[in-house]
Amino acid sequence: MNPDPALIGLPSGVSAERAAAQFDQLQRKLVPLWELIESFNQQEQTIVVVPSMSVDVTVTSLEAQGYEERFLFLLLLLAQPRARMIYVTSQAIHPSVIEYYLDLLSGVIPSHAMRRLTLLSPYDDSPRPLSLKLLERPRLLERIEAGIKDKERAHLV
Repeated sequence: MNPDPALIGLPSGVSAERAAAQFDQLQRKLVPLWELIESFNQQEQTIVVVPSMSVDVTVTSLEAQGYEERFLFLLLLLAQPRARMIYVTSQAIHPSVIEYYLDLLSGVIPSHAMRRLTLLSPYDDSPRPLSLKLLERPRLLERIEAGIKDKERAHLV
């Protein structure tokens, strides 16, 4: 007996089998993508960071912001000269915080890294998961997609 897709968080019209096949297909891409992230090569790539969390307890907007900003260490991946990053948070991050992380990039001019960084936000401090906030905003999803030059050389963190 197949579980009800709604009970396991699948969109309507998507069977558990189809979701599993899509997951397997994506998972096969992960190893080469991770190797690409780790190597400092000249190949272009896009890293999309959506630090969303789903928990059973209500978190304050300040706690959610802290969680989202914990992933700012990923900005160090911009040390790779052909890496681009799209970083999404519920609320805009103060520019001085971004500047701090970009100043940590050894051998990289912060303004050059900043040109390869796109910061997006739905400006929604409600306690709901960031992923849900994005799904409710098709234009924001379109902006994320538009920022990805090569979908075969992109990944979501």
